[in-house]
Amino acid sequence: MSKYRNRSDGSLTTKSQLIAENKDTSLPKVWTSDTLDFLGVDPVLASPKPELGEYEVAVADGVEFAEGNWVEAWVVVPMFPEYTNEEGVVVTEAEQIAAYEAQRAAERRATMACTPRQARLALASQGLYEAVQTTVVAISDEARIEWEYATTVERTSPLIDAMKGTLGMTDEDLDNLFDLAVTL
Repeated sequence: MSKYRNRSDGSLTTKSQLIAENKDTSLPKVWTSDTLDFLGVDPVLASPKPELGEYEVAVADGVEFAEGNWVEAWVVVPMFPEYTNEEGVVVTEAEQIAAYEAQRAAERRATMACTPRQARLALASQGLYEAVQTTVVAISDEARIEWEYATTVERTSPLIDAMKGTLGMTDEDLDNLFDLAVTL
């Protein structure tokens, strides 16, 4: 969307807004410098967003004059600024990042799956195959049946979650095991 800067007050507007404001004027399809002078505006050129850190975002911050042209201006701000919630509790950047990363991990885990063959090969390569076999049998008959006859092993399966604690594995350990499994 084309943006224009009003020469008199510095406000920003669009081509559509300028046409609507000048509905009694026949404006050409292609705007020349004469058209811009008549309307009292200068075009605003797009500019690239600045490079960002891991938890930063670029926010439009008006326009600036650079190298003879008006261009978009950007400001880099934290993705998760500290704020006070409705209960008066301060929510820190670190708390927001932790919640964001937990959500990303949950979404990723929901898509992780492998075949039983891949799961068994990954477990064997890590020296965990026998421990898993023993653990599955100890959990329940249903767990044993699911482990033996499933056509897909899903990362979010309750069986996988139950084995995690018994095997002394973290969520990250299981993620790594599934990442390995899909390569086998």
